[in-house]
Amino acid sequence: MKSASIKSVLMLVVAGFAGITVGLAQQRKTGEKAYFTGTVQGLYVEFNDVAVARMGLTVMRKSKADADYVPVGRTARPTSGADFYRRMSDVVDLFPGYSLPATELADSLWQVWSGQDAASLLGVRSPIIHLALGLSFLDTGAVSGETYAYQFTGKADGSRFGSEWVDYERTSPAFSPMRSTIVDPGESRPYLEWQSAQANGAMQFDIWRRVSGTATDFEKLFTPSGVVVNAKGDSLTYLVTDTTALSGVRYDYYIASRDIFGNPGNPSDTVTLQVGGRRNIETAFNVQTQAVDNGIRLYWEPLEQRYSLQNIVILRSAVYDGGYETIATVPVTDTAYVDLDVRGGKSYYYQLLIQGEANFSLASPRVSGIYQGVVKLLPPQNLEGKDTPEGCRLSWYYADTVNLRGFYVYRTTSPTSPLEQVSGLLPPTAGLNTYVDTAQRAAGGHAYYMVAAVSTTQSLSPPSAVIEVLRSGTNETVRLTAPSQLRPLWLTDTTVSLTWLDLHRISEHVAVYRVYRKDTDDGAFGEKAWLETDMNEFVDTLTHGQQYWYAIRSVDASGTLSALSPVVVVASQYQKPLPPGSVRLMAGDGGVVVNWDTDGASGNIHSYRIYRALAAGGTEMIADVESVGEQQSYLDKTAKAGNRYYYYVSSVDKRGIESEVSEEVSITMP
Repeated sequence: MKSASIKSVLMLVVAGFAGITVGLAQQRKTGEKAYFTGTVQGLYVEFNDVAVARMGLTVMRKSKADADYVPVGRTARPTSGADFYRRMSDVVDLFPGYSLPATELADSLWQVWSGQDAASLLGVRSPIIHLALGLSFLDTGAVSGETYAYQFTGKADGSRFGSEWVDYERTSPAFSPMRSTIVDPGESRPYLEWQSAQANGAMQFDIWRRVSGTATDFEKLFTPSGVVVNAKGDSLTYLVTDTTALSGVRYDYYIASRDIFGNPGNPSDTVTLQVGGRRNIETAFNVQTQAVDNGIRLYWEPLEQRYSLQNIVILRSAVYDGGYETIATVPVTDTAYVDLDVRGGKSYYYQLLIQGEANFSLASPRVSGIYQGVVKLLPPQNLEGKDTPEGCRLSWYYADTVNLRGFYVYRTTSPTSPLEQVSGLLPPTAGLNTYVDTAQRAAGGHAYYMVAAVSTTQSLSPPSAVIEVLRSGTNETVRLTAPSQLRPLWLTDTTVSLTWLDLHRISEHVAVYRVYRKDTDDGAFGEKAWLETDMNEFVDTLTHGQQYWYAIRSVDASGTLSALSPVVVVASQYQKPLPPGSVRLMAGDGGVVVNWDTDGASGNIHSYRIYRALAAGGTEMIADVESVGEQQSYLDKTAKAGNRYYYYVSSVDKRGIESEVSEEVSITMP
C-alpha cells in the first residue's frame, strides 16, 4: 500500500474517533505494557505493543483470595482480512454507540496492520478494532469490586510479563463541560445543541428527557443525534433532534457524556422547552428609545438568526395600557427604527413582535419615548404692521398649529442693529395672529419687526420677513419688505449663486435689490452696496480661504431702502490635498534619495515640494517636482557628509493649493 493511501486511511480513522483517546481514566503507570479500564462488560486490558499483539497471549488472573493464577482467556492475531472483520462482528454488540466499519475501511485497516505502519493503529482507541487485532482483551469473568493481578504469557516465545494489583471498578470519565447553546422548540420537532471544548471532549453521549414539572425520572431518549467539530477544530457541538416530542408538552433535557466503553461521564446543564407555540420565536430583547433630531429612535439587541424569522413588527400607542397599532414592519436584521411621525413634547409607547413562518413571538416589554429634538416649523407668513394710538400693531398668518407652542416677536430701531425679543410667549391661534407693541406707543421714527414660531420643544422656526413700521401717528403701514429666504448654491468649486424670495411678485414698490458684502464678521455692512441687481439672484467667485458675509435690501423707485435681509455666510469650498504618504530616505554616494507614495488614482496633483531642515536650522524648500505616477523620488545632491537632515514632502494641486507636509523623516549622511 502506498504511503499516501496509508495516511489517508489513518486520517479517516482518527477523524472518526477524534477526541476519544482522552478522559478514559485508565489505570496506567509509566513503562507498563498493559492498561486497565473498568467497563460494564468486564475489565478491559489494552496492550501498547504491536509485537505483543502479533505473538498472541495467554491471560492468567488471580484475586487476593486465590493462591495461584488461573487462565481466563487468550488473544490471537487475525489470520486474514476476513478473519479481522469477523472478529469485529463478534464484539461490536458489547459496546453501545458502535457499528461495524464499512468493508472498504476494514480492508484498508487490515492493510495498515499487515504493513510497516501497524503501530499507527495504537492511537485509534476503538475497542472493537483493538479486540479484533489482539491489541486488547476483555475479561468478562471479573467481578466488580474485586482486586486482581494478571500474568500474560507469549504463545510464540513463552515470554512473560505481569501487572500490579488492579481494582475493578467501573471507570467514571471526566470530560470537558457541555453547555447548551441552542434551545429551539420548533414547530413540531425540538432542536437542541450543546458545546464543549474539543480538548478532552466526549465523542459519544446519551440524551435524557422528562416531562417538565412532574415527579417522573429522566428517561434515556433514542432520537437522531450527532457530534461535529467546528472549522477551527477547537470545539465540539452535540446535535439533538427530538422526533418523539409531542406538540404543546413542556420537556426538560440534558445530555450525558460517554467514553468509548460506554462508561457514563459528566452531564450537561438541563434545558427546558415547550414544543410549538409562540415560544419557538424569541422576544425582542433590550428594547430602548432615544430622542433624536427628527423623531424617536427605537433600538434593540440583534436577533439570533437561528429561526425562520420573517419580520419585526413595531407597534405604538399614545397610552400605556392599550390601543397599540402597527406603525412599521422592518427586516429581522435591523436593530433600530426612527419614528418620524411624532409630536414634540408628547410621550409614546412601543412594543415589538417578531414574526415567524406561522406565528408571532410574545410582545416585548413596553417602552416609552418622548420627542425633545428640533421640530421643523414653517416661518410665520404675511407679517404686516400698522401704527396705532396703542402702539405698533402686528398681524401674521399661521395655518398649522401641530407642534406649535406659540410665537416670539423681535424688534430693532436701526437696520444695522440686531433684533431683540420684545414679547413673551404668545399663545397661537389657527389663522390670523396679532400683537400690539405698547412700548412703542409714544415713540417716533422707524421700527423693524420680525416674528418666529416656537415649537413644543422650544425650538424656533426660521424667522418671518422683516417689516418696517413708521411711528408718526399717521397709521402708515410698512413701505418695503426686506428680502428673505436668502440661500447659497455652489455652481462649481469656485462660483456660488445666491438667491432669495423675489419680492417683485408680491410688491409693486420694489424696483431693484442692493447686495452688501463684507469679509469679516466684525462691524456692520458699509453704506455703499457691493452690487445692485433687478433679479433675485447673483453669482460670486471665491478663491481658496475666502469667506464672505452677504445681506440684501430691496429698493423702491424713489431710492428708499428696506431693512437688511438675514445675513448668510459663504466659505470657500476648496479643500487642501492630502500630503504624500510613506516618505522614505536612502543615503548614497550621490546624496540623499527621497522616495514617497502618491495617490495614483487622482489627477488633481500638479507637483510635490520637498523641504529640508538641519537639526539646529530652519526649514527650506529645496525642490518642486512635477507629479508623475504612483511612486516618485528626488535626489538631494546638496546633502553633506556628517550632517543629520530632516525631510518633509507636500502636495500641490492644479489650483496651486498646497497640502500639509508629510510626517518628518530623518537621516545622517555617512
